[in-house]
Amino acid sequence: MSQLGYAPQKNNFSGTSTFQKILDVIEYVGNKFPSPFILFSMLALVVLVISAIFEGTAVSYIGKGGKAVDVKVLSLLNADGFRYIMTDMVKNFINFPPLGLVVVMMLAMGLAEATGFIGTLVRKIMLGVPSWAITATIFLIGINGNLASDAAMVFVPAAAAAVYASMGKNPILGMSIAFAATAAGFSANFIPAGTDALIAGITQSAIGNVAATANSPAHPLINYYFMSSSVVLLTIVGTLVAEKVVSPRLDKLEMKELQNGINEHLVTPEEKKGLAYAGWTALAYILLLLILLVPEYGILRDPKTHLLIPKSPFLDGIIPILFFFFFFIGIAFGIGKGVIKKESDIPKFLSQGLSGSLSFIVTAFSAAQFIAWFNKTNIATVIAVKGAHLLQSLDFTGAALVIALILLSGFVDLFVISGSAKWLVLAPIFVPMFGLLGYEPALTQAAYRIGESAINSVTPLNYYVPVMLGIMAHYMKSEEKVGMGTLMATQIPYALAFLVTWTLWLLLFMALNLPLGPGANIFLK
Repeated sequence: MSQLGYAPQKNNFSGTSTFQKILDVIEYVGNKFPSPFILFSMLALVVLVISAIFEGTAVSYIGKGGKAVDVKVLSLLNADGFRYIMTDMVKNFINFPPLGLVVVMMLAMGLAEATGFIGTLVRKIMLGVPSWAITATIFLIGINGNLASDAAMVFVPAAAAAVYASMGKNPILGMSIAFAATAAGFSANFIPAGTDALIAGITQSAIGNVAATANSPAHPLINYYFMSSSVVLLTIVGTLVAEKVVSPRLDKLEMKELQNGINEHLVTPEEKKGLAYAGWTALAYILLLLILLVPEYGILRDPKTHLLIPKSPFLDGIIPILFFFFFFIGIAFGIGKGVIKKESDIPKFLSQGLSGSLSFIVTAFSAAQFIAWFNKTNIATVIAVKGAHLLQSLDFTGAALVIALILLSGFVDLFVISGSAKWLVLAPIFVPMFGLLGYEPALTQAAYRIGESAINSVTPLNYYVPVMLGIMAHYMKSEEKVGMGTLMATQIPYALAFLVTWTLWLLLFMALNLPLGPGANIFLK
């Protein structure tokens, strides 16, 4: 093992099976695409052309309160469109969801990494731990990361990459595992999150459209039994895919030599002192958090309900909370180790962390325009409604109907990344449709959430794809080798495995007539 970091190994696996060969082709073709900045710029131009071609194409669907909603494709290749592009360009960039999250987290994570805290901690604790255990732990944490909503798609992959690099393992593997967990496993969790309440609220608005479902439950826990058990399922499946499929592919990538990689030496006395300082700081920070969280009227609880979940200042402020955590323990470690001697050293370490996000910031500019223009034209909504109407016309029942909804949800997810936006369109159609066939809204919602979650990591419209490309560029020896193809080739195995096994898991619940959540059955009584 290299003392400087990840030591590439000869790849003896890629191309030895039909599936690996398919992934090889996907990676090769995908990496022939232009750089991410140019690619998203080209996609934005494609949106302009498509919006002009299909201008006026209209659809209708039942919205909130049972009211009909009419939507049509808007062209951006006209005077109004030009004015929108020019006046909203800066706003689109500034409001790009991952931008602030990434910059803030990279500052703190970069500080903790640059001072040597992450590398030293991993060396101290994780030497000798089998790789599958580390992989499973990241999956478990990442899948449950939706408690922090989309923020988990930033800090979990970044932290996983740093941990893997510190262990002398491929950081891109750590990133791919964490992204699959947080994105493709987004709907599963042990602790109900704000997303569960949001989706259930939309389901609630649709159950009264037909008498069959009028008295059906639609609370935030109607899928809890199914989704909490799915955490274990996806952790096992994801770990197997990572170790048997994705890891062998990534051995061929050339990583930069890393300054904080694990080596075979013991932790130095200076590093031990730094860990002690960091440990006491972490303990003090956690105690302060508990003071703000545990009392019924704690500042970080919801001021109206006094609860922590599904919504509270604690969950909404998870990024600042994590920022200050890594910021303070990074400084404490640096002081104890002796690498931070004066206050002017702190900005230097912070800037090292921020430098790793520069390639992402460049890509984010064009990605922000592409996604904003795509949403502005209403193309996504039209695709969703057309797809829903097609599924209705097929007249499926039973398992075939459930599978069809899962596949439709996954297909729409390629174009509409917001889970609530998709469900606002699909719920008024499919909740009554399933109800008339004898199925509870809980089943309809579960089927929808499988499809919309499993595909999250392979859609280019995911806000956090540029973040992953930025992490790859940060660690890879040659940024020219970083491409959408490499990212997709690492995520497709997870997406397919999650989609298939998760679907089978739901079909098993149906076959055994197991409740999906408290008071939420499969079939209407």
